[in-house]
Amino acid sequence: MSLRFRLNLLITLLLLVFMSVVGFVIIRGMKASTQEGVEAATRVTVQLLDTVILSSYQNPEWGYTHEVMHRFLLSLGHVRSNEIILYDLHGNLLFKSPPSKYRADENPPRWFVKLIEPEQEVVMRRIRFGMLVVVSNPGGAIREAWSRLSNLFWINLGFFVVLNAMVYWMLGRWLRPVEPMLKAINQMEQGDLTVRLPEFKLPEFSKIAHNFNQMGESLLARTDESRRLALIVKQTADAIMIHDLDGNISFWNAAAQRMFGYAPEDIIGKSAAILIPPGYEAELESNFAAIKQMQKVENHDTQRVARDGKLRDISLTAAPLVDPHSGEVIGEICSMRDITERKQAEEAALRLEENRQLTQLIQHHIEDERRSLARELHDELGQYVTAIKTFAVGISNKTTEAMPDIAANAQTIVAAANHIYDGMHNIIRQLRPGSLDNLGLSETLRDAITNWQGQHPDVRFTLNLSGALDDLGETLNINLFRIVQESVTNALRHAQATQINIRLIKTTEGALQLSIQDNGVGMNICNVDQSKHFGLLGMRERVQALHGTFNVDSLMEQGTQIMVTIPARGAA
Repeated sequence: MSLRFRLNLLITLLLLVFMSVVGFVIIRGMKASTQEGVEAATRVTVQLLDTVILSSYQNPEWGYTHEVMHRFLLSLGHVRSNEIILYDLHGNLLFKSPPSKYRADENPPRWFVKLIEPEQEVVMRRIRFGMLVVVSNPGGAIREAWSRLSNLFWINLGFFVVLNAMVYWMLGRWLRPVEPMLKAINQMEQGDLTVRLPEFKLPEFSKIAHNFNQMGESLLARTDESRRLALIVKQTADAIMIHDLDGNISFWNAAAQRMFGYAPEDIIGKSAAILIPPGYEAELESNFAAIKQMQKVENHDTQRVARDGKLRDISLTAAPLVDPHSGEVIGEICSMRDITERKQAEEAALRLEENRQLTQLIQHHIEDERRSLARELHDELGQYVTAIKTFAVGISNKTTEAMPDIAANAQTIVAAANHIYDGMHNIIRQLRPGSLDNLGLSETLRDAITNWQGQHPDVRFTLNLSGALDDLGETLNINLFRIVQESVTNALRHAQATQINIRLIKTTEGALQLSIQDNGVGMNICNVDQSKHFGLLGMRERVQALHGTFNVDSLMEQGTQIMVTIPARGAA
């Protein structure tokens, strides 16, 4: 049954009740009016007849009273709402009022007659030689009331039909917006949250449409948010699971299946202890105790065991699952991230750092050995070579005239001693420049450039130094010098360079910037395995040990540039 029909039926029932009440009131009024009219007519009739009786007594010459009354009644005829009967002394009927012709064609139903018919009133008068009886007869009044009621009924019936038709039509017009509302609700029920209602003229319907559209926007936003959350949970690389307060698993996403090898149907409903390796039981109990106390467990590095028995290094984060209505903890939301690669990277970084420290220690020992060896060469071998040269010069001076052959051999020994002395100094310079300990990095580099320029006069060297470079310390001095030494050696031996530019700057922030650039044949960096080129590898290790960066920029036939940056903490 439609709302339109129900409303129309309700209005019809209310109209029927109203018309029934009105009819009851009208009938009640008709009854009172009929009774009052009959009583009044009876009183008038009785007074009239009493007057005739009295006049007959006062005028005996008119004849006997019953005769006079008979003649009067014959001339009187029918009296409204009364029936007059005249009997003689022996009870014989002399006169009876003729029936009323007023609305004789009306035939009121019996129920109506019973409703408005008043109590019958009988008045009797004994007259000379007869009996006069006046009986109230409301038939005419009842027929008249029925006629009026019938006319009113048909008028009301017509009004009722017209009003119902108008109400039905107007309800259909007013309730026309309900159809798109029901259609929109049905579409939303089927999952179409984008459906919206138009604006309506009626303020109530307009408000309903506004609230419906707001509800649709809210549902759409929440659905989109839920869909995004579901996609995140489904597609995230982190294993996400939900435990109840008993520790049983109630949710298991795809990442958890990939990480641990259990399908959802294999693990949902089982205890979380299935993932706990031996020795970690106390950790699980501690986590659940924290969750029940509304505390979080964040980024806890631990281990879990997969279905194949292998241990997985994971980072665990857990938070309490709270009922939004009661505010009580009803479970735990747990996410686990596989940190196996991170652990391996940390171990590799640790081993690399240990290797670098070992390399640095080895280089330190090598530099110490080079320093000792250079000192030994300078102090021991240098003295012997000097002594040999001195003895040879003395022999040559004493035998120049007497024994010219011996003098010539002595001069040969002097020349050999000088050659040995120069070679020894070159070796000492390669092992450990003496100026590095005595004069600092700047003078050592200038001395090295002068030496290289002397050995390679066809190569142009430039040196650009800037900043406070004389208080860098032994470690920085020797490492920077070795980098410059290795770079220049490579450029001279392999690059066929004709120009080598060296630039060392200490910035105002305390960082060091070293650049060695040549115009040699260059190389294809992409095809060079720097891990197998010990010169590049050694320089890189030296820089990384000082927490700096090492870069090589080179192109074929366009030269090579080595760039080193050592931050302030490495230069300190």
